[in-house]
Amino acid sequence: MKLLLVGGVVFLAISLILIKQSTKNNVCKTFEDYYTDRDRNENCYHNPDDELPVPEVIKRWGYPVETHHAITEDGYILTLFRIPYGQNSSSKQPGHPVLVQHGYKSNSKCFVSTGKKSLGFILADQGYDVWLGNFRGTTYSRNHTHLSDRDEQFWNYSFHEIGVYDIAAQVDYVNRFRNQKIIYIGFSLGTTTATIYSSTYPEIAENKVKIFIKLAPFIFTNGMSLFTLVGLKLWPYVGPIAQALTDGQYYTKSFSYTNEALWKFLCYPYPFQMKMCQILDMWSFGFNYEQIDPETLPVTLLHLIETSSVKTVTHLSQLMNSGRFQRFDYGTKENLKLYGSAEPPQYDLSKMRVPTYLIRANNDLTSTRESIERFNASLPEHVKPHDIYVINHEKFNHMDFVWAKDVVPLLYDHLIDFMSNLV
Repeated sequence: MKLLLVGGVVFLAISLILIKQSTKNNVCKTFEDYYTDRDRNENCYHNPDDELPVPEVIKRWGYPVETHHAITEDGYILTLFRIPYGQNSSSKQPGHPVLVQHGYKSNSKCFVSTGKKSLGFILADQGYDVWLGNFRGTTYSRNHTHLSDRDEQFWNYSFHEIGVYDIAAQVDYVNRFRNQKIIYIGFSLGTTTATIYSSTYPEIAENKVKIFIKLAPFIFTNGMSLFTLVGLKLWPYVGPIAQALTDGQYYTKSFSYTNEALWKFLCYPYPFQMKMCQILDMWSFGFNYEQIDPETLPVTLLHLIETSSVKTVTHLSQLMNSGRFQRFDYGTKENLKLYGSAEPPQYDLSKMRVPTYLIRANNDLTSTRESIERFNASLPEHVKPHDIYVINHEKFNHMDFVWAKDVVPLLYDHLIDFMSNLV
């Protein structure tokens, strides 16, 4: 009996592998359709977006695209993808510039990976001049004026440098290119770094940015999931090992390719595999299986495999352990040299001058209600003319801001209405 059971499991595994290898269509309109012969099911089709680079995805959906590069003060060459106008634009003249910035362990592809529901395309179709930024170290920003991404020094940055250099360079580039103030939309770490930028350079930000719209703002760590808190609590012990093994990369590129191939084998092509592979993300971001889109999940599932730096994770861990929104902690001796104090200084949020609009979700275990309300209370009155907007869905989680099945009616419709009153 035991031998028969083992034989059955082996046969099932081989069958799944053969089916996986022989099937061309990778997405279906319902989860039930995935269990059929997808190549003969009219509800299934091939979506190449998961394999295509961002410019090719944009062109495939019928939008114009330009590639630009901004060089930071410390030499990183950042790639920005521009969608100057949408499919509904008759004049082909760019509208108001909007810089959209991704979150942690992601890149600009998250804003064009869900077809017509993608924020990048929706903004373009509403007449905006859309600029999609990419942080240093990610797939599209791995070049430097004199360093190689194989150099340990290349990865010697935290999100402090991303804020004071990357955000500054991208905002300045778009502002100079269009010669007008921009609208900034940031998601998750894209809000953290924007807050560092606007509190460090308040006058410059005031002259170049019309408003900061912050989706799932991550500034404080109050109320985060136990899973994430435990991971960050253990990081001071894990971080030095990761630093020694990877020369400072978090998800090194060589590891990432191997890792992605493994996850693709484990997580595709069936819904039960895809949902199992989301459990770790759900523990960090909040459980919400009902907003998973069967047509886009195979494209978006592995988007969180992106390269960052060990130092960025260390900085996140320090925020959690200190309970403060502060600069990187190098230890007492180095802190005294760099900052003139034993502890790293906090970012002075009272210096911020640019209006800021905060949007949160009810079931976000990363950017929680407690942390966002604390952030809002820390802001000067003149930069928060609007109340915090709460998405009207009890289970909406952190990643639903970009990938939810109903993200358009739940979030983007409101966002477009809000922005229409700004320009």
